[in-house]
Amino acid sequence: MRIYGPVPSRRFGLSLGVDLVPHKTCPYDCVYCQLGPTTCLTAQRRDFFAVGEVLRDVEEALEDGPRPDVITLAGSGEPTLYRSLPRLFAGIRDITDVPILLITNGALLFDEDLAEAVRGADILAPSLDAGDEETFARVNRPHADVPFERMVEGLARAVDGHPGQVRLEVMLVRDLNDSQESVEAIARRVAGMRADAIELNTPVRPPVPERGALPCTAETLERALRVFGPKTRAIGRFEARKADKTAPRPFDDVDKTVRETLVRRPCTLEDLVSSLGLAPAEARCSVDRLLSAGLVEARAGASGTYFCVPHPNPTL
Repeated sequence: MRIYGPVPSRRFGLSLGVDLVPHKTCPYDCVYCQLGPTTCLTAQRRDFFAVGEVLRDVEEALEDGPRPDVITLAGSGEPTLYRSLPRLFAGIRDITDVPILLITNGALLFDEDLAEAVRGADILAPSLDAGDEETFARVNRPHADVPFERMVEGLARAVDGHPGQVRLEVMLVRDLNDSQESVEAIARRVAGMRADAIELNTPVRPPVPERGALPCTAETLERALRVFGPKTRAIGRFEARKADKTAPRPFDDVDKTVRETLVRRPCTLEDLVSSLGLAPAEARCSVDRLLSAGLVEARAGASGTYFCVPHPNPTL
């Protein structure tokens, strides 16, 4: 179990990330996943870490860092595989009033106990990348115990019954689910669900090379925005944060912040500058130090060079 941040998130502001499952433990093996192939494809829910251990780490992170906008349950696997979510939600609420965000692929929400459990999150952010079984298999590559229709029905029931905010993400991948037919099929499924917002995404960060998941075109995103309707937006780059003009921070502090951000998502230098409030030279020097130490690596992406933390994650 790992705690990240707080680090800036392009969707939800300053986020304290809580990783509840081992790396790449998931009921999906999505072709676009920036973390690589799923190494433990499972639909079996269990407690990978003790609830008390998770709560202690969350409390320490809240004491040590700035107040986040959200506490995010997501990370490098599917957080709804963690069985004791109700106890975890209750424990976090005893510690802080920071809103709890649950980012999930929605694969297991047909489980009635889980559907009830996720009601404890202030913000539920599930995803749906397919409107039919064939596309589902092609894009998400699910565990055999996650049939498409059952998944969609469970997702619809869970979001309809959720008392908080629901923000649904749709990932469009070139030549896999971005045709007019595919987009309309997903939109028909989404139209029957309660969602406060629909966020269209595309894999602009570098995918695993052998998978070749490519971003769709701007024209495709514009067309999809019209299909999905007025509650929809295309997710863009990080919103710029004002550069810190105070005295330079110690190298160790900057490097730790940069690496924690790159653990969560690959970033360009521009992303690091705008999201972390770093000076360009400060970001460049930090990345150079991390590259030299073998703590990050560079990958070519659709929008330039991205930096990421390879797995297994070394410790600073």
